Amino acid sequence: MKLKLYTQPEVPLEAECITPSVINKLKPKEVEKLKIYHGNRERDLGDFFKVTNGKSDILEVEGDMHKIKYLGANMSCGEMQIEGDVGAHLGSAISGGFIKINGNAADWIAPEMTGGRIHITGNGGHCIASAYRGASKGVTGGEIIVEGNVKNELGHAMAGSTMVVGGKCGDFTGVNMISGTILTFGEMGIRTGAGMKRGSIICMNNIEVLPTFSYDCKYTPIYLKLLFNYIKDNTKIKIDEKFFSGSFHRWSGDAIEMNRGELLVFAA
Repeated sequence: MKLKLYTQPEVPLEAECITPSVINKLKPKEVEKLKIYHGNRERDLGDFFKVTNGKSDILEVEGDMHKIKYLGANMSCGEMQIEGDVGAHLGSAISGGFIKINGNAADWIAPEMTGGRIHITGNGGHCIASAYRGASKGVTGGEIIVEGNVKNELGHAMAGSTMVVGGKCGDFTGVNMISGTILTFGEMGIRTGAGMKRGSIICMNNIEVLPTFSYDCKYTPIYLKLLFNYIKDNTKIKIDEKFFSGSFHRWSGDAIEMNRGELLVFAA
């Protein structure tokens, strides 16, 4: 199925129904009648999107959708390919399937994610792979790749996902992290790993390490070669050959959480 945005919403549009598990079972006329919210008013999907049969089982969505929230929410299977920028809460509570965005993404990408994959070729906003306010933990599984830059609180309280950022990160990356892996290739903001309990944050650029982290050693983690090869084969992120054989400084922290987290910084 293919959806093309032809009317730009005046206020944010909540479109949780735009997911393969819902749309791929329906005919185009039925898809047009699906209900979405334009602000606080219920509207038909067809009021904003032109719906046609696609050439494959991939759900294709096209247009400038920076005002459209919850695309791919509760997705459990299938594949979505989005051409254009997207709004907040993309892939909320996703448990399976694959979403690829050829564009930029707004804030709160993949909150409550338990599985599946999300690949963003552009930049991301604040609180990607993070816990909603008041929640005890964020994402618990799956994979998120952002080829560009991201803003603050990446991976806040994440508990089991793999997160890759090809560009710069804002402040508080991995704050209160419970488990999982964050790999970043660009410059970092302040307070990386603050309050982390477990997990690994891997920085390919030099960073300002918090005083509550303890230096352990300098070593070469073999498993990173597998991760670098995967990224090289599946993204456009440029990986310097020196990363494959280089050493890393290892720090343990945060001390306020018993020093069980791991911070790896490439030894340039």
